[in-house]
Amino acid sequence: MHIGVIPDGNRRFMEKNGIANLKESYQMGINKFHDFLDWCIDLGVNEVTIYVLSSENIQNRGKDEVHTLLNLFSNHALSVLNDDRIHKNGVKINICGDLDYLAGVGNPIGQKVVGNLTKLENSTKDYDNLDLNVAIAYGGRQELLHAVGKLIDSGEKPTEENIRKNLWVKGYPDIIIRTSESRLSNFLLWQCAYSEIQFVDKLWQEFQKEDLVQILNDYNSKERRFGK
Repeated sequence: MHIGVIPDGNRRFMEKNGIANLKESYQMGINKFHDFLDWCIDLGVNEVTIYVLSSENIQNRGKDEVHTLLNLFSNHALSVLNDDRIHKNGVKINICGDLDYLAGVGNPIGQKVVGNLTKLENSTKDYDNLDLNVAIAYGGRQELLHAVGKLIDSGEKPTEENIRKNLWVKGYPDIIIRTSESRLSNFLLWQCAYSEIQFVDKLWQEFQKEDLVQILNDYNSKERRFGK
């Protein structure tokens, strides 16, 4: 079972609950994701792709906000290096996105976040209990352009399998969950062809284990035809 998740609603959660700053709200969102990961492990999910930061977020949000987020993600990557929840549970972390672009954002913070994320990826590369794909500086259209460019460079035929092996996220999600809004926002556009899409009318920090259980039960109750 592979779940993609778009954890939306951080700024609205901050405003709704009178939180002093965006960094605190995002930290609460990160804490919620660790809970979500624990729930997935308990429920037998073996792959998760989380949409951390899109290419459009980096391009279109204010410089101060982008720097705040990148500093937060960079510091969190370092803290997770020694996080028992990751190592005890055998979580293999894959960093997925345009890391060359990310490294050039607001130097030196871009380089710092890429370096720390790469350390985290290397520290978990031998684990095999759950694959966690961290989509950062990611966009579905950009991913397809990247994959097609790799095919052109290699001279390979543009088959589905050849495109797939050059994607940043190679797994196809069974379910994509988005909180707060009802759109995919350039997330896993190639991979979602047969995914079940679940839009949840809650802000990300409000999402609970029973919401995930309900989504999985709903998924398991359906007959999937794949075009048949």
